[in-house]
Amino acid sequence: MDPKTYQIAKLVSKYLQNNLSEDENEVFQQWLAESPEHQEMLASFQGRESDADIAFLNSIDTDAAWERFSTRSTRRRWKRLLGFTGVAAAIALITFLGIKFSGQLTRTTADQQPVPDKQYANDVAPGRSKALLRLSDGRLVDLEVYQHELQEQDGTQIVTSGGELMYGQGASHDDRLIYNTLVVPKAGTFSITLSDGTKVWLNAMSELRFPVHFGPDDREVFLQGEAYFEVAHDVEKPFLVNVNGNKVEVLGTHFNINAYDKVMSTTLLQGAVRVSNPTGERLLAPGQEAKVGEHITVLPANIEKAIAWKQGDFYFKSDNIDEIMAQLSRWYDVEVKYQGTYPTNKGYSGAIRRNVNISEVLEMLSYVSGAAFTIAGNTVTIAFE
Repeated sequence: MDPKTYQIAKLVSKYLQNNLSEDENEVFQQWLAESPEHQEMLASFQGRESDADIAFLNSIDTDAAWERFSTRSTRRRWKRLLGFTGVAAAIALITFLGIKFSGQLTRTTADQQPVPDKQYANDVAPGRSKALLRLSDGRLVDLEVYQHELQEQDGTQIVTSGGELMYGQGASHDDRLIYNTLVVPKAGTFSITLSDGTKVWLNAMSELRFPVHFGPDDREVFLQGEAYFEVAHDVEKPFLVNVNGNKVEVLGTHFNINAYDKVMSTTLLQGAVRVSNPTGERLLAPGQEAKVGEHITVLPANIEKAIAWKQGDFYFKSDNIDEIMAQLSRWYDVEVKYQGTYPTNKGYSGAIRRNVNISEVLEMLSYVSGAAFTIAGNTVTIAFE
């Protein structure tokens, strides 16, 4: 790498941490004044959305990382992954090698097409908007194919378009509670607007069972998997989410529920929710997370991590390889196999857009873990030395 490029990249990184010495700041300001492009670059780093930190901070062997990075083909892949060239790529490299960097690095955007990596014999495309709708009479509607209006037994109009399902908010012709179920498979995601105006986003391998129209006393739905809720406010009709015998009660708020594992996580962004199970209940404030197993534990929440999937990101923060591969398995619909002994107690951190092929994510993991990945059909094999 050109020494001057590295020097400037390091100064930018330190500037973003408010950690420049007087001499360093003088050099940095001179560089900044040389060109409007330099000012635009700095602004772009300062303006990154704070929804992920691409710095891979956990247990990186910097010597080994540099050896892997120093080959020409690896440099090309790394630049492509981050979308950087020149000084920006150098800043990414500095971050990659473990130098503290408090800003956010760019990632592939939704309109960028993922490029398969030649080191893999084949690749797996990312998930997309797809789901099945089970109507009250048992019919299954493929929402990826069907893009028209539907009508339920009580006359409710259901509209599906562009990865979203919308239920009419008019009066029902039937006082009975008629239930539908939205089923999102592996490699899928979908959103729905319920009849009260509540919006729900479902992640892969998730189901939401809900009444076409809510009853007079409350609004109750049943969730499996993971979903993000923006609940329409109605002080007279609390909104209840049932998850494996646990309940989350709200009046109007934004929150995420992750119930893939035995321990359910509820993360609150706005408003207030009451989380309960057979042993007790706890009230959450914004910025808190409830872990619900046999007991309820309330912790400070990592909001960015909790809702990264809804924003179109993978976000890993001190996650072990099993936790990371579980996310990839759901999103890419792949089976994961291991070869050799892998470190279950070792955490990895980083972020990448979910719209990329799986090879892009595996490449990132290979850098930080030292593992080798192969793809055969829909099976990913991870080999540790």
